[in-house]
Amino acid sequence: MEGLLEKISDAGFDASSFSGEEALVFWKHVREHVASTPQEKAQSYMIRAEFCTSLKQNRASIKELREALDLLTLPADAELILDIRGVLADRLVDHGEFGTALSEYITSSTIAVESSNIDAYVRAVLGMGNLCDAYGDHSRALRYYQKIDGIDHAITSRSLRLRYKLYMLACYITLNKVNAASELIRECEELSILVSDKVLAGQILLYQSRLLRQQGLFDEAMKCLGRVQYAAGNINSNWLSNMIRMELGCCLNDAGKIHLANWVLESAYSRIKKENSPVLNLRLCNALASVCEKQMNFKSALDYQRIAYGIESELIKKIPICELGPNQLRRLSRFELQLKLILSEIENRELKETTEHQKHAVEQLQHDVFTDPLTGLHNRRWLDVQLKDLLLHDIPFALLVIDIDHFKSINDELSHLVGDKAIVSVSSELSAYFSFSTASCVRFGGEEFLVILEHCELEQAETYAENYRKRIFQYDWRKILGERGLTVSVGITLHREGENTQRTFYRADKALYRAKANGRNQTCCE
Repeated sequence: MEGLLEKISDAGFDASSFSGEEALVFWKHVREHVASTPQEKAQSYMIRAEFCTSLKQNRASIKELREALDLLTLPADAELILDIRGVLADRLVDHGEFGTALSEYITSSTIAVESSNIDAYVRAVLGMGNLCDAYGDHSRALRYYQKIDGIDHAITSRSLRLRYKLYMLACYITLNKVNAASELIRECEELSILVSDKVLAGQILLYQSRLLRQQGLFDEAMKCLGRVQYAAGNINSNWLSNMIRMELGCCLNDAGKIHLANWVLESAYSRIKKENSPVLNLRLCNALASVCEKQMNFKSALDYQRIAYGIESELIKKIPICELGPNQLRRLSRFELQLKLILSEIENRELKETTEHQKHAVEQLQHDVFTDPLTGLHNRRWLDVQLKDLLLHDIPFALLVIDIDHFKSINDELSHLVGDKAIVSVSSELSAYFSFSTASCVRFGGEEFLVILEHCELEQAETYAENYRKRIFQYDWRKILGERGLTVSVGITLHREGENTQRTFYRADKALYRAKANGRNQTCCE
């Protein structure tokens, strides 16, 4: 995509200046006169499809995505094909073509396994589970979501990991599994701190409200809904705002405030009819039927029940639930074994590559290849080589994940230049404190750092982490940040014998989630 954008810029265009119908014309011009490879032409189709969707031209969007797929081939273009198929499947679901969407999810899951793309596989499985949810078979949907449990640690996108957990959470609540839902919602709250997505954070509050309503705590449930924040203007925000209205109406209804509930739900009904979402319409009609029944308005209740029955009948006809039965679940079970083998093969291949190239690594790689240019610390490329070396020689180690608290606000309020100075100071203190030979400091990305402590016990690692946290807290930040201070949060874990490094980092990352969730400026052990 960067190559295509450079070509557009060289041609004298600013891609960000086009919107609406103008964008459709512009990206057609790009495809025909600027893009020179099949991949770039496919990307142009894909972007044009997004603008079609924003203009509510769903059928045109589907056509553009299919045109993009026709330009690509496997296995060379597997990653781009998976991206396009994922978007295409979602568009087909929005258009009510559930059977075709399922075919896309099935094909995507196969390609994802063949190309070792864990995130794409997870998205495909979530799509299948969502179809079961739309059908109303929440137990079966949960079985699909649980297929991801074994590879949870290998999901590279935190946002995707949170989405998967939220889907499971919705099923637990619908199936009245209160204990499982309460436990999972805490995990979602910890994860959401590092995801920074207002819609996903709003979903967590929505499900908290639903749990509270099930327990009869109606006032607390409505207060929970009042804390939801989301930016208007995209399809996910529209979905969330409609769900919030529906949940508020249900809370008011259960609390006996029938007239208010009726007003809120009727308002939601007029909005949701425009969205043309059968699943939302079904839920809303059932809620309105319940309100009318409590008001002794049985005629209206019956009318809403008839509408709900019609919607449900259409969904049952269109969603190929039989194809989502035991055979499909068994197919995914076979994939789970393949995915575990893939993860193992990747680890073994890395170890073999380390063995083959270890003698020549120092000669072939220059200092700047392994060094972060801003801080002078080791970078992620160096980290990959070092972790392979530790595994190869069975060297035990502790892993510290360090993250600057509220760093985004420093950039936003004081500028990115000041933010860079803060990062340099944090890294200087890091290398100064962890200066002994068995410690290695890495800038992992942005405001996040890693420290590897070889032959270190957990208690000792915790002491090091706490001393460094205090050192940063007590640092004189006035020259850089004025009156503002700066703190860090730290997650700590030990590498376990026989596990891969993805799992170790995942556990340290979870410890960091807890440190953030508990108030920041603290250390937390896995």
